[in-house]
Amino acid sequence: MAGKRRYIAGGCIGLVLGAGLAWYATGRAFKDGAVRNGPWSTSLNYGVASADALTRAAVARRGLLALPKTETVYWAATRDSAGALLDGSCTYRLSGKAVDSRWWSITLYDSQGYLQANSARLWSFSGATLTAEEAQKGWQVTIAPSRPRTGHWLPSLAGQPFELTLRMYNPGAQFMTSPGTADLPRLTKESCA
Repeated sequence: MAGKRRYIAGGCIGLVLGAGLAWYATGRAFKDGAVRNGPWSTSLNYGVASADALTRAAVARRGLLALPKTETVYWAATRDSAGALLDGSCTYRLSGKAVDSRWWSITLYDSQGYLQANSARLWSFSGATLTAEEAQKGWQVTIAPSRPRTGHWLPSLAGQPFELTLRMYNPGAQFMTSPGTADLPRLTKESCA
């Protein structure tokens, strides 16, 4: 009888440990893609049938309904350009030029991949938001808990970690030749409360 209990206990411990490790691995797989570019990372295998099991599980866990790289490239940033984790108490400057794609957007999520509730009801910034001058000369978005006096803003929640997702719809041919060196938005921490 004692042997049977040990087998049952061992099986339960194995199931819990295995499920926990699988949950951890699928959560990390989306954030640590094979292609890195500044604070951004991606896998060019999202949304394709030939993707490895870990990539497919990560996409299923995040609920991306991912499209293949010819349609959309999904970049994730959980750290700023200096490598520090993104913190909602800090002020960041997100800046860049027009992204090489038909349409693009950057969305702020909590660390679990969900939109953070905020009173401004702002979660995303896109190329459609830009003026003609910003598209040509460059743009800037402030990510902070408080609205800046001027300019574009994405609200973060003080004391809460967050992450960003950059979606590039119909990426350009020049981008696809070298995604790891493409000109992507920079993310710089300016201050912390």
